[in-house]
Amino acid sequence: QVSVFSVLGDDQLQRIVDAAQATEHPVGETLTEQGVMGHRFHLLVEGAAVVERDGETIARLGPGDFVGELGLLGGGTSTATVRCTEPTHCLSLRREAFWSLLEEEPAIALRILEVVSRRLVDEFRPDHQTNMPRPAG
Repeated sequence: QVSVFSVLGDDQLQRIVDAAQATEHPVGETLTEQGVMGHRFHLLVEGAAVVERDGETIARLGPGDFVGELGLLGGGTSTATVRCTEPTHCLSLRREAFWSLLEEEPAIALRILEVVSRRLVDEFRPDHQTNMPRPAG
């Protein structure tokens, strides 16, 4: 039911679960830090976190939400800081384990890239009104 994995088959999902580990994070712990290259993907199973960009809260996360997909794919630095606001249980996947899995089954990468690309477009798409032509005159 997690969007980044929604396009995967049951066997592919099981391989990801097998490569991941359960992690516990106390209140205040940072899961990702804006501008820093991440090496882990975190799927929140229980708990909550806040997403901050340039010191401003832009979202709140709960079970089923995820962070660190750019670091997982090697796509650059984190676009936001994510900090736990309550004790949080995650399914975490290190980039090295993920890449080993992709070497065995590259179709997983193609499916996840599609979902991540859509998420980035939605996140950074300018307000549709700012792209409207200006009235003549």
